[in-house]
Amino acid sequence: MSELFGEKRDYRAAGLALCSAVVGVIIMRIIVYYVPTDGTYGGSLASDALFSLPAQLLFFLGVPFCIFKFYGKRTVKQTLKYSGFGVFKPYYLLALPLGFCVFILTLGVSSAWSRLLELTGYVSPTASPDMPENFEFGFLLAEIVMTAALPAVCEEFCMRGGVLSTVRKTFGTVGCVIFCGIAFGLFHQNVRQVFYTALFGASAAFLTLRLKSIYPAVLMHFTNNFCSVFFNYANEYDFAVGGGFYSTIDMMADRYAWALILIYIAAAAAAFGLVFLMLYLREKRVIANKTEVIKDSAFDATNKRVVLMGEFDPERIESLEMEREVYGAGYAKEKFKPSARDLAFIIAAGVTSLLTTVFTYVFGFFY
Repeated sequence: MSELFGEKRDYRAAGLALCSAVVGVIIMRIIVYYVPTDGTYGGSLASDALFSLPAQLLFFLGVPFCIFKFYGKRTVKQTLKYSGFGVFKPYYLLALPLGFCVFILTLGVSSAWSRLLELTGYVSPTASPDMPENFEFGFLLAEIVMTAALPAVCEEFCMRGGVLSTVRKTFGTVGCVIFCGIAFGLFHQNVRQVFYTALFGASAAFLTLRLKSIYPAVLMHFTNNFCSVFFNYANEYDFAVGGGFYSTIDMMADRYAWALILIYIAAAAAAFGLVFLMLYLREKRVIANKTEVIKDSAFDATNKRVVLMGEFDPERIESLEMEREVYGAGYAKEKFKPSARDLAFIIAAGVTSLLTTVFTYVFGFFY
């Protein structure tokens, strides 16, 4: 086979990475299904660990990393940079409270989606064992690692890392957000999760594209999942902080729906405010960097563009986001048009995810 270059190789690498995630979920679910548990909460966590550790570390992180490194012919540093792991900026920490706002909004979306499924006759086929009578910190820590920490890093590396960096070569912001939303929703291969995870995936993609870093999506993902775990335990063991959270939400839904709607509106407003603030701080930093560079540069009055001093470096120009200043106001980066062959693995991953998601919906009618 002739050697592949650039975008064609990256598209096939992205497809292989998605296939790794999709097939990995299927393989681990089959394995876990046939492994007996003792029916206790500890046994349930052990089963979750059997699924999560290989799925996250191997199929969502390890294999995609190797694909983008070796098949994409990159160094480790280049692979991390391609996946959005660049320099960490302090204002990325605003994604932590943003994750809490997203968690609140996710509760409403998830509840509405579950009720819609129930109206069609769907019944959830799974139920978790009751938690132990006494609080166990080890169980909480295990849940945080498997449900919050690992997905935040591994799933973001796969979905908002190399895959998003690849499809942005073809699509604009809207196209990338839609693609990542649909892909992330189907990627979970569970009809109960598909809708709100699609919205989450689209939001994380937007954040990654606008901030040009995967760190905010990782932090937002971690906080969102951490809140889910923490409030489950807080509600079960009546923690001083967070105890009775879900029961309060249920009570408000039954008696004060208007107040609950106001809370969702406030969470949405806070989320938009935090995103705007991060974008503002980033833009302020970009402008400051451009100003420093322009001070030491010349200006081509005829073509109305900045002429940088020293050796011409396209990567430096891109990192400074000075393409229009250097190449001219009419500059527009050429979009890559992948062939059907380039998209084969992406399509295969999408079709497989869709079929397994539909299967989880149909299975719910026979529970």
